[in-house]
Amino acid sequence: MYEGNDMRILTMLVAGLLSCNAIATEAPHIFGVSAGYGFQDLEQSDNHDSSAGDNFVVDIYYRYMWHENVGLEAGYFTGSGGVASIFTGVITRINNIEYSGYRAALYGEYMLSDSNRLYAKLGASANELSYHVGNWGSDKVNYFEDDGTDVYAAVGWGIRFNSGLGMNVEYQYVPVQALEVQNLNIGLSYRF
Repeated sequence: MYEGNDMRILTMLVAGLLSCNAIATEAPHIFGVSAGYGFQDLEQSDNHDSSAGDNFVVDIYYRYMWHENVGLEAGYFTGSGGVASIFTGVITRINNIEYSGYRAALYGEYMLSDSNRLYAKLGASANELSYHVGNWGSDKVNYFEDDGTDVYAAVGWGIRFNSGLGMNVEYQYVPVQALEVQNLNIGLSYRF
């Protein structure tokens, strides 16, 4: 009878340790969204002069963490010119700059503590850019649209709470064809 109790105690201890390990392991799925404000610069071409201004961006993503500090991220981003871009558009004749794209990136993080981390993302985006170019002294407006693939890069800091919710601040560098975009984003995410 004494051996049976020892076996039950040993079984309960092993089961308890295994369940604690399962609880301590974080789920691999993360869904997030961020919004940002930044700077955009449209390079000069045969059809127009260069134009610089501000922009707003929204970024939605899903990340799968296949390792404790490394994952793959897929997302969609969209942005357009901001308030200052409206004023510079009067001078440069370039208006209604809009861009969007799908992206895939390798994600890596360095843990500063149990909840704080620094991270970087590097990948590629399949994107689309459109804008209008007006002619001086004419009501004629030319519409330009281009699509292709470019690099996608970001670095940031994030914090994750015990509930699975997280917050982050990141700098994004996103070339979109002839447009160079640099944003500062603030985001929320959920790990499940």
